[in-house]
Amino acid sequence: MALRFAAVDLGSLTVRLAVAELTGPGRFRVLAHYREVTGLGEGLARNDTLAPEAMTRTLKALKGFVRVMRAQGVDVSRTVATQAVRQSRNREVFVQQVQELGLPVRVLPPEEEARLSLKGVLSALAPEFLAAPELVVFDVGGGSSEWALIRQGREPEFASLPLGVLTLSQARPLGDPPRADAVAALKQEIKERLGEFYRQNLQPHLSATPRLVGTAGAVTTLAALALKMRRYEAQRVNNLILTRAQVAELAELLCRLPEAERARLPGMEPAKAGVMVAGVLIVLTILEIFRQDSLVTIDAGLLEGVLGEIAENLGD
Repeated sequence: MALRFAAVDLGSLTVRLAVAELTGPGRFRVLAHYREVTGLGEGLARNDTLAPEAMTRTLKALKGFVRVMRAQGVDVSRTVATQAVRQSRNREVFVQQVQELGLPVRVLPPEEEARLSLKGVLSALAPEFLAAPELVVFDVGGGSSEWALIRQGREPEFASLPLGVLTLSQARPLGDPPRADAVAALKQEIKERLGEFYRQNLQPHLSATPRLVGTAGAVTTLAALALKMRRYEAQRVNNLILTRAQVAELAELLCRLPEAERARLPGMEPAKAGVMVAGVLIVLTILEIFRQDSLVTIDAGLLEGVLGEIAENLGD
C-alpha cells in the first residue's frame, strides 16, 4: 500500500481532515475528506479567549479524526491552527489538549497561512485563470481573511485581515430574521474595514484589474447555494464563475430569511446558516471594492496546501 498521510485544519469555524496517499515524488491523491463545524472561535469577539464549550466540541471532533487516521493506516500527519488559536489568550491550554491526542500542532503565522492556502488553490485552478496577468486570491474564514496577490514573473504578496464570518457574526448580532438597520450597519463596517485594507495592502501593488479567486467556507457555500446543491461536490465548485449579480441575489435572500429557513436552503450546510449573512456581505463587498463582475470559486485551499507540503517533504 502506498504511504498515507493526513492534514488537519483547526479552523475558527470548522475543523477539517484530509487523508491522502503518495503517488510519486511530491504528488498525492486525496482519499477522503472529513469536516465538522465546531465553532472553535466562539468567545473570541467577547474576550479573546476560546470558550470551554467550543474547545470541548473541537476536541471531540479531533478524537474522531484520530480514529479515522488509525483506521485508514495514516503514517504521517500534520495539524495546523489558524486565527482562532492564533488570537486566543488561552491557546497554550488548547494546544496542549490537542497534542495529548497525538496531534502536534503548528500555529500558523498569517503569512504562512496565506501561502499554504494559495498553494492549495493553485493546485486546482484552471490554466486559463492562471494565465491572468494579475490574480488576487482570498480565503474568507471564520476568524480572518487571507490574501495573496500573484503577478507574472514576480514573487507573491501576502496579507491578512482579522475579519471572519464567525467573529463578525458574534460581535455584530443582527437579530433573527436580520433587522434591516443592523444589516446596513454591518455592511458599512465591512466596507470600511475592507476598503482600508485594500488601499493599504493591495492597491499599491496592482497595475491592472486583477482576476479574483475565492476559497474557503463562505465562498464555497455561496457556490453551493448558487448551484442549489443537495449534496456538496467539490469538483463542481472548483473553477466555477460566480457573478456579482448572483452574489447580490443571495445577499438579498440570506439577509431577509430567519436562520432556520436559511439552514434549509439547497447548498447550505445547516451549521453555517448563522454566519452566512456576514459571509455573503464580505464576498459582495470584495467584488464591489475591486469593481469586479465575477470571481472564480475554488474548493481547494489551506488543507490541500498542507497536504502538498507534506508530499514534497516525503518525496525528498
